[in-house]
Formats: sequence, structure tokens, C-alpha cells
Amino acid sequence: MYHYLKWAAFSLFLKRNLRYLLTIAAAFAGIFITDALYEDISAYYIAANNGDEIFRYLFIKWIAITLFVAIIFWSIIKLGFGRSGKKSLKNKKESMLSEDPYTRRLEKFKSKKSLLSKSDLIIRSHKKRK
Repeated sequence: MYHYLKWAAFSLFLKRNLRYLLTIAAAFAGIFITDALYEDISAYYIAANNGDEIFRYLFIKWIAITLFVAIIFWSIIKLGFGRSGKKSLKNKKESMLSEDPYTRRLEKFKSKKSLLSKSDLIIRSHKKRK
């Protein structure tokens, strides 16, 4: 039974974070493709005895790799390892409650400090007269 719980937790994690995991995988693929392209371009320019052009492509390669690494870090932060599930669950409940017009109306009554009935109002008006 414990085995099924592990797989359920893993599938829930994948379901919630699939887009960030795919972004990380695409960024790693981008790093490897950038490196492979640079190797091919540098081999071509060395074979053509035109080595002055390599530095420009090396600069472009490192800019691309830095961009991909930044995307990886952003995706890891967005995965939600540091986030507590209770806070996000409360926010979801509150947003669901605020969308419904009937619950918004009920929230107005809940937030009042004291609810007064007709009899309370009559008693208060009677006290003011005295």
C-alpha cells in the first residue's frame, strides 16, 4: 500500500509542476544544442583558417548558455519546493469563495462585529428615548 502512496504523490507532483519540468528539460536541451553548434562552427572556421570569427560565436554561445541557466533557476524556484501547501490551499479557497456572489454577500454578514435583530434595534431605540 505504501508503494501506491508514493506513486500517487509522485503523479500529483508531476501534474502540478509539469510545465516547469518541461521548461527545465527544454533549457537543458538548449544548452546542449548551443554547445554542439559552437563546436561545429569552431571546427568549420578552424578548417577554413578563419580563426578570428570564433570569438564572436564563443560570446554568443555564453550569452545563450547564461540565458538557459537563468530559465532553469527560475523554473526551479517556481516548482514550489519552498512553498507551503497550506497557504496556497487557503488562497485557492478564498478565491473560490470570492467569485460566488452569494458567498460574497454572506461574507459581508460574517465580517460584521455584531448582528442585530429587530428586537435589538427596538431595545436600542427605546433606550435612546429615555
